[in-house]
Amino acid sequence: MSNDMKFIDLCCGIGGFHTALRNLGMTCSLAADIDEECRKTYLANYNVKPVGDLRQIDVEKITGFDVLCAGFPCQPFSKAGHQQGFDDTRGSLFFDICKIIQYHKPKYILLENVRNLATHDKGNTWRVIKSKLKELKYSTYEEPVILNTLYFGVPQSRERVVIMCKRLDLGQLPTLPDISRKLKQNTSLESIMDNNVDEKYSLTGKMLITHTIWDKFLSILNTQGVSIPKFPIWTDWWDSDGNGTNVTKRCSSEAEKQEKQLQFYIKYKRWIDQNRTFYTEHKHLLDPWLAESRSHPQWSGAVRKMEWQVGENNLGMDNILWSPRGSGVRVKKTNYAPTLVAMTSMIPIYGPKLRSLTPRECARLQSFPDTFHIHENDKTAYKQFGNAVNVTMIERCARFLINGEPLFL
Repeated sequence: MSNDMKFIDLCCGIGGFHTALRNLGMTCSLAADIDEECRKTYLANYNVKPVGDLRQIDVEKITGFDVLCAGFPCQPFSKAGHQQGFDDTRGSLFFDICKIIQYHKPKYILLENVRNLATHDKGNTWRVIKSKLKELKYSTYEEPVILNTLYFGVPQSRERVVIMCKRLDLGQLPTLPDISRKLKQNTSLESIMDNNVDEKYSLTGKMLITHTIWDKFLSILNTQGVSIPKFPIWTDWWDSDGNGTNVTKRCSSEAEKQEKQLQFYIKYKRWIDQNRTFYTEHKHLLDPWLAESRSHPQWSGAVRKMEWQVGENNLGMDNILWSPRGSGVRVKKTNYAPTLVAMTSMIPIYGPKLRSLTPRECARLQSFPDTFHIHENDKTAYKQFGNAVNVTMIERCARFLINGEPLFL
């Protein structure tokens, strides 16, 4: 059914939609993205040169197409951003996309955005989107469809809202299957890891020190039969009031510093009390490690915090996946990666190989084929994959919406 169809790819990024719909035999008649580097990567892979700002496109000159795709900007709706939604010019791109829909009336629409779109502005953002699509004579599902790449066997936990629409005169939408966390498949990062990679991805400097210091911490606890805390571990609050942390480093006076520390303690009293109790109970074990860790000049900032999200003991840093984040060192099992983001400072680190994931491995986490041409600059490549839509997820949604195939295999 979809082999002879055409699509346009708006806010196209590096072409997650393109790869997905090409797998269904469709051809692209137009692509657009504001980011110049994304346009270069897109051209290199699809031999289609995207135009720039979609707001500058002459709607009437777009050639005929059957499917409109858009990964419209997520920052206005993301928890990581300011959540300004439609008040952000990037958020208002949805209404520019609607102008194209209104003029050309494609058969199907596929849109993707962050999970937070479902609840942004107390649900009003979703109600506006749904109402506008209904006004344009398209049916979509009553509630936001929230999918995770883990449901499709991809070893990355990436929750996204996928908006699937069908023109009203074409009949009813296919019935959604039950969607729940039970759909998560058993995955392993081994499936996307390379054995031989450039040495530049190996841990060095601050990241190597971080890995080593926390590994010693885990070894001490495991050897002594002490359970690893499930609450966030904040070593700077064990024996002080967080001196030298972000809480106080911009304070201009001692009085301001003390007030900031007090307010922080009130806000996070439960976690701080848990930390201090843990430290007091195991002080004789932890003091030597604490002194040694603080003797390293590079042991500073967020790396002094850890979030152990593995759920079991008797593991070291060589057995897990961890990510450097503003909230601390976030530790997880190696069965799947956390959501890839556009910040290169947060690329996951694979403990068993003592290195960060490579751009090619990140490409696989977004289901791009190994024939995909990756941007030559690693920083740009990481950003592009962090912003991309997942190919497998979108392909399954397209097959479900257009061909009536099962959403989940």
